[in-house]
Amino acid sequence: MMHSRRLFFQAAAGSAVCIGAPAGRADGKPLRGVFPIAQTPFTAADKLDVESLMEQLRFIHRGRVHGFVWPQLASEWSTLSEAERMEGAEALGAAAVKLRPALVLGVQAPNADSAVRYAMHAKKVGADAIISLPPVDEKDPKAVIVYYKRVGEATDLVWSENRICLNLQGLRSFAGSR
Repeated sequence: MMHSRRLFFQAAAGSAVCIGAPAGRADGKPLRGVFPIAQTPFTAADKLDVESLMEQLRFIHRGRVHGFVWPQLASEWSTLSEAERMEGAEALGAAAVKLRPALVLGVQAPNADSAVRYAMHAKKVGADAIISLPPVDEKDPKAVIVYYKRVGEATDLVWSENRICLNLQGLRSFAGSR
């Protein structure tokens, strides 16, 4: 039987079981609409340019866009140090409270322990939701499920849009067929 990322995602997408979550925090912003993924600006010294990152958030606010996502693939998250990710999240969290866009912070990491740390930090700085890619080098679907369960249990923040959708049966079938 052929196993591939495509097969994994087909299993993840088909007949999803959705665990209900609010459409945003009770005191927060709605998590629906347009949520662009920000780029990560760097200084000439190759350091995170926090002021330029903040300007992206202010630009999104002026454009009446619904949300702001950082860091993800387009944000070059894997090139950022933990300190840079924390600094960017803190700056965005402090500013987002006063602005329209909902803040979604990426918490992906090479391992679940780091992703959990980022998720807990996202809650601390006031993110409205979190989003996570699977670990880049993880090929075992069972380990990916464990990763997402650990990250999901780390905080009460909403994942992505308005609910966590997992096709556990499909993923277990895929994982068990290896």
